[in-house]
Amino acid sequence: MKKVTSDAHIEPCLALKLRQANRVLTQIYDQDMNGQGIKITQFAMLRAIYYMGEATNRSLQEVLVLDQTTLSRNLKPLIRDGYIQSQPGRDKREKVLQLTDEGKALFKSASKDWRHTQQQLKATLGDELVDKLLSVGDAIVELKDNVQ
Repeated sequence: MKKVTSDAHIEPCLALKLRQANRVLTQIYDQDMNGQGIKITQFAMLRAIYYMGEATNRSLQEVLVLDQTTLSRNLKPLIRDGYIQSQPGRDKREKVLQLTDEGKALFKSASKDWRHTQQQLKATLGDELVDKLLSVGDAIVELKDNVQ
C-alpha cells in the first residue's frame, strides 16, 4: 500500500468526523445508561413518546430522524419488555405507541442518568462548544428536506 506523504493535504470528511463524534457520545451515554438496561437510542424513543404522549411509527421516524428499519429494531425490545405498548390506530396499517407504567418508570429513572451525562458533557465541553454543537446539529438536520 502506498503511503501518503506528510505534506499532502487530505480534506477531512464531514460525515466521518460526525460519525466518529457520534460514536464517542453514544458510548458515553450507553455506559451511563448501562444500569438501566437500555441504550441511548432506546432512551431517545422513550423520551420522545413520553413527551408526545403517544406516537405513531411515522411520527417517531420524523422526530428522531430515523428510517423504518432502525426504528423497528430499536422499538422491538422496548415493546417485548413491556415498556411500550402498541395498539391499532385509526388506519389498520397505523400503530399507536404509548409508554406503559413500566415504561414511564424506566424513563424517569433513566432520565437521572441522562441528566448526569448531559451535565458532565456540558462541563467538559463548555457552554460555547455545546451551543455550537447544537447549532451545527440543527443546521444539518434541516438538510434532510433537501435529501428526500
